Amino acid sequence: MGLAVIVFLGLVGCAKKPSPAEPLHGLLYNYDSTELFFSTPPEHMNARVVDDQIDLFAQAGVTVLMCNVNAQRTNYASDCFDSFWTGHDPQAGDDQPFLQDMAPQSRAGYRNMISSMRTLHEQGVDYPAHVIARCRHHGISPWISLRMNDTHNNNEVRHPIHSTFWKEHPEYWRVQGRRIDYYDRTLDYSHHAVRDRFWRLIEEVLQRYDMDGLELDFMREPYLFKPGHEQEGGKILTVWLQEVRKLVKQTAGRRGHAIKMGVRVPADPVTAQNLGLDAVHWAEQGLVDLIVVTPRWATIDTQMPLMQWKRMLAAYPVTLAGGLEIREQAYPDGPARIALPQTAIGAALGVLSSGADVVYLFNYFSTLTRTIDYWPQKTWLQTLRALSSIDTLASLPRRHLLTFHDVFAPGEATDYPLPAKGPRLFFRVITGPKPVGRPVQAVVELAPLAGETVAAPALAVNSAVCDLQGREQNVFTYSVAQSALQDQVQVVEIADVLSNPIQVVHVEITVAGR
Repeated sequence: MGLAVIVFLGLVGCAKKPSPAEPLHGLLYNYDSTELFFSTPPEHMNARVVDDQIDLFAQAGVTVLMCNVNAQRTNYASDCFDSFWTGHDPQAGDDQPFLQDMAPQSRAGYRNMISSMRTLHEQGVDYPAHVIARCRHHGISPWISLRMNDTHNNNEVRHPIHSTFWKEHPEYWRVQGRRIDYYDRTLDYSHHAVRDRFWRLIEEVLQRYDMDGLELDFMREPYLFKPGHEQEGGKILTVWLQEVRKLVKQTAGRRGHAIKMGVRVPADPVTAQNLGLDAVHWAEQGLVDLIVVTPRWATIDTQMPLMQWKRMLAAYPVTLAGGLEIREQAYPDGPARIALPQTAIGAALGVLSSGADVVYLFNYFSTLTRTIDYWPQKTWLQTLRALSSIDTLASLPRRHLLTFHDVFAPGEATDYPLPAKGPRLFFRVITGPKPVGRPVQAVVELAPLAGETVAAPALAVNSAVCDLQGREQNVFTYSVAQSALQDQVQVVEIADVLSNPIQVVHVEITVAGR
């Protein structure tokens, strides 16, 4: 243990007792470590740009901001991690060694990002500290979010996004000697050196930044142990988290206020446990105050078993958050796009009505100069403001899609609901409170089998036959009678009128606004 740590721990004994933690409420938002810098040219980067972004979050009704500060590198000048700009020569061009293993078309954008980070640092602005101060100005609760195993671009081993540690220690990769799966090159937490590396980062941010909470993001990436060693590894991880919790409490004593601890874990509790990420056990042990259950990235997950999570966590003082991703996709490798606002509204309503205490957003970007598809800034602001209220969400137009879990432990059977084949098929669609007095439709898409022409199937919702309203190619829309609707879940039955096999590739329930 270093001298600085000994001194730090020595201060705890004379610190005042921290105030008790309160449950989280409102809207939780994770802000990526690179987004602001990627979208801001270095010549325009300054403290005011950071303030403007936090001001925008305040307008959107964000109550808790997760300030992500790292992937494999940090967006501030760290003493224990490479900074994003470490090794970059600002006077050299795109052909410099630091960038040479990137695709030529990607170099300018990446250089812009790290140059903006460096510019802010050279202006004397400590980015995480400045974000925290501006959050407190608006009454937003500031957290630091740490990605615990990020391996973006791991197929490009010399990409500048990678840390020196990762490149120099392939013996710490989860799977060695080959790369078949995307996650084979994540770091293996069974190695003390890996845990110690992240311990030092946790220690640093706790010492440097006066946060309300520390989030350990295990969804970047959730594969922390080599296949078959997840249960043994999970025990190691739990012991390590006990020490992290002690450090957080010691820091809270020094700061004089509570510091919460949160984790992001896979959507299904069985999968989380099978990966060694046993968040329910962590809650039982008093190690966490916030559990975010979420997809990784592939799609907004409308099938998260939040009722089960809520029951398992009922005895513990833990906030349960349902995480929403920005992508929508019905099945792996199927058509995908940025999630529509109506999709996010439907998913958020499903999350809150299924037992989550709060909604948590990931990758829902918007700046004063840059937005994402389907989300102009006015729409972004209006939608985010609605996401913390069941009543408000229930009054808005919404889509309830059938999607899938995008994370499984090694050896788990994948349970993708789509595509589905058979003469008669059933699907469960989570819709939240029963809509009253508003048009409701069921929309399904069929794919042809063996080149056959697709005919309109018979469709029922909760055993009530629905009338076909329209067809556009192989997409069929049906009206759903008010008397057919149930609270929370609608069971959609799709059958071929001649009892021949059909293939369903998309299912959704849409509800008109009030």
